[in-house]
Amino acid sequence: MYDELMHAPLVLRHRDVSAALRDTDTFSTRFYGMGPMSEAMIALDGPAHHGLRRIHNRFFSAGASAKYAQAVLPIARRSFGPLAAKAEAELVEESIARYPMEVFLALLGIPDELGDQGLAWVRAIITWLGSPMDESVAEAGRQAYDRLSEYTTTLVRHELRERGDNMLGEIVRAFKADDAYSLEAVTTAVVSLLLGGFETTIQMMSATVSSLLLNPDALAQVRAEPGLAEAAIDESFRWANPTAGLYRLVMRDTELAGTPLAAGSMVYLCIAAAHFDEQVYPDAETFRLDRRGGAHLGFGIGPHYCVGAPLARIEVTAALTALLDACPGLRLDPDTPLSFHYGARGFVQHGTEALPVLT
Repeated sequence: MYDELMHAPLVLRHRDVSAALRDTDTFSTRFYGMGPMSEAMIALDGPAHHGLRRIHNRFFSAGASAKYAQAVLPIARRSFGPLAAKAEAELVEESIARYPMEVFLALLGIPDELGDQGLAWVRAIITWLGSPMDESVAEAGRQAYDRLSEYTTTLVRHELRERGDNMLGEIVRAFKADDAYSLEAVTTAVVSLLLGGFETTIQMMSATVSSLLLNPDALAQVRAEPGLAEAAIDESFRWANPTAGLYRLVMRDTELAGTPLAAGSMVYLCIAAAHFDEQVYPDAETFRLDRRGGAHLGFGIGPHYCVGAPLARIEVTAALTALLDACPGLRLDPDTPLSFHYGARGFVQHGTEALPVLT
């Protein structure tokens, strides 16, 4: 269907959304090249993308990810453990919103002083990226991007001198191993991870916790079998995915689901609709931990599958475990119903501003 407000056709069926995400020659992310992410992997296709993807896979290898997981566990306990002393809490602002920043500070070896300033920079940049034509946010976004890049460059230079055993060190070594190191390339990679890893992880955690709170039987199952945490995350990413959809630039005249699309036009691949396609997810409205069949599209699919997905899974699994350990009676506050909307927390994602709970 064509959406008059978005000025783009919406692709709704799972098979068509997934096919378009895989076909980067026809449905491209190159429009990101007009903004601050022009050298980032999201804006690249073809050999340039493949080469950068190969480097990223090095510092998200199984061995590196296992090391990150060990570092994340104590951060999760420190972030969610204090909730044990409370009878009620608002999870987003009290715990969830700051947790991803704490993780990156630790993994990248960044001094704690960056915390609030780093969050402010990231928010300004993401707001700009979400509304690139809005001049009211563009200048603040540009300034924040320049400052975050400058700060990150300083960190990379320090890493080259000191050689730490952390994620920043893994990133530098990965670029050097591929004979692709430059100060600018590593800085862009780190800034891209910072931009991609904050609000998305916050909303991913909020979606997972909200889904379980709204489905108490599933929450009880996860409590009884902690190994079901991964299944809970995957089903939450289907049932309450923060990413409603993704824009793509049509590179050549084509046809999708019988609809002609002209080269140079934009199309919106509606992940939210694909996730409720009964042909792929029978009984789609029901939240089920034993769901089999089609994988969710929350991290994308094909060449631009989210490179940070392993770290996101580590973060959310550790957070969910720590939260349930700290709050054995976790449940929704009946006096404050949850509210979900598009543009939650000022970003182009679907989610909730707050998670009021009784612990």
